[in-house]
Amino acid sequence: MPPRSSRSVLALEGATLAERAFSATPALLDLDLRRGEVAMVHVDDDDEASALVDLCVGFGAPARGLVRFLGLDWATRTRPQRLHRRRRIGAVMRTDVWPSYMTIMESLLLTRLYHFDRPRAEAVAEATALARLFGLPGLPAGRRETTSRYALVRAGCVRGLMGSPDLVLVQDPLLDHTPDLAVPMAQAISAVRARGGAVLWISAGMAAPAAQFVATDHVFRLGDSGFIRMRRPR
Repeated sequence: MPPRSSRSVLALEGATLAERAFSATPALLDLDLRRGEVAMVHVDDDDEASALVDLCVGFGAPARGLVRFLGLDWATRTRPQRLHRRRRIGAVMRTDVWPSYMTIMESLLLTRLYHFDRPRAEAVAEATALARLFGLPGLPAGRRETTSRYALVRAGCVRGLMGSPDLVLVQDPLLDHTPDLAVPMAQAISAVRARGGAVLWISAGMAAPAAQFVATDHVFRLGDSGFIRMRRPR
């Protein structure tokens, strides 16, 4: 069993997306995601899915309510404090988008080496192990334009899972079309749960192929009035 804790990793308390602030039925979002838990949220609209991610990482303030990460309200933090706390969040998003001025391997390692002052060999070993889990022979050494979409997407999964983040956010439409990632994603997320991390997977479909083997504690759909608890399709 993954370790569970009374400590909340991510809490949305009556939070409203700015896009719905003036709606006749502004959705009030309530979620308490604790250590060792995984939640999946089905969101039909891509813009609302992106807005929900922004809310969770403190990029955008809720029109109402509040959002806490590791017990602290994003809105009460200064910009440097928010930047500092975001290093505890991993994001599997836009997996095919990479900077053009460095290699994929350099981009993968840069953030972890910069934020955590880790020995390079240690970061390389972790990234290589994750790359192999996702079906790559090693870390892609080329730049974006010389690297296949196949390798970019899998390297994007590595990027979001490196460094033992407290929270992993998954929101990438490409993962809805990669059933071959189902087993490695389930294994990677199981490892996140086992060390006490939390995962929020936001998907356009309740039966996202890449998530089919991921064990979940909460499944919701974003409806007109907020999160609606659902049963996951078998």
